[in-house]
Amino acid sequence: MIELPEKKLEALKSEIPIKIGKRVKEIRKQKGLTQTQLAELVGKDRQYLYKIEKAVVTPNVVTISALAIAMEVELQEFFKIKL
Repeated sequence: MIELPEKKLEALKSEIPIKIGKRVKEIRKQKGLTQTQLAELVGKDRQYLYKIEKAVVTPNVVTISALAIAMEVELQEFFKIKL
């Protein structure tokens, strides 16, 4: 097993929300969905989706899964994010 140094953990905490937000926006646009449409599909409001895309909030794994399902993307495809 690999122990992550504190510095790396802190970097992940700041980078991951940005990468997830960009990925949601990228896939949403590929699918031709507005923020409002996608938010309605997953039972959230548009402001919350905006905050995800802008990395203001970090969605939990259930919300990420719901977004992936709504956009018809496998989770492994959704998480093709370089760390």
